[in-house]
Amino acid sequence: MVSNNKRHTMKAIKNKDMIHPSSRKAQQVMRVVLRKDRLEHRQKVRTNNSFSTSERILWFRHAVPEDVKTLTREEQHALIEEYLARYNEEYESLVALHRPGKVRPKAAREDMLAAFIAKERQEYASGFELPDFSSPKNVVILREWDGDLNSLNRIKMIRLNDPSYVAKMTHSAPAPKAEESSAMQE
Repeated sequence: MVSNNKRHTMKAIKNKDMIHPSSRKAQQVMRVVLRKDRLEHRQKVRTNNSFSTSERILWFRHAVPEDVKTLTREEQHALIEEYLARYNEEYESLVALHRPGKVRPKAAREDMLAAFIAKERQEYASGFELPDFSSPKNVVILREWDGDLNSLNRIKMIRLNDPSYVAKMTHSAPAPKAEESSAMQE
């Protein structure tokens, strides 16, 4: 049995102009088109993720003073809070435009900012990715970075969770073992 791992392109398919809609050749053309669309979509997602990651790294790079060699975890959390608050002023100015008693729809920018702020807050609760400022070697690499997307993988990244969110989650979780042990003693 011959494996069917050969990837066809539209150039390789002959007589694609005159094919029956239910034929094997029509299915082959459809597979080629779908694969091409899937690859383009993956490339677009990869480019967008790389761009947003590089934008974030550049913000952190410029937010940390040049004379700082390393940062503690608390300083990194404070830096994340500063990063998350970067759109608050613009959002509050858009909210201030609403007049009491007047029904006025929200601005599109206001909706976009609200969604963006909520998404970033949720990301911080689940784990916010930022450059590792606790390593002096990584800080030097970050300072030398020229903004090239291809050299992003040289910068070591860490994931930090919101300490207040983690504390809430640990206090709200019930302790089932303590209840079971008290029930067994009676």
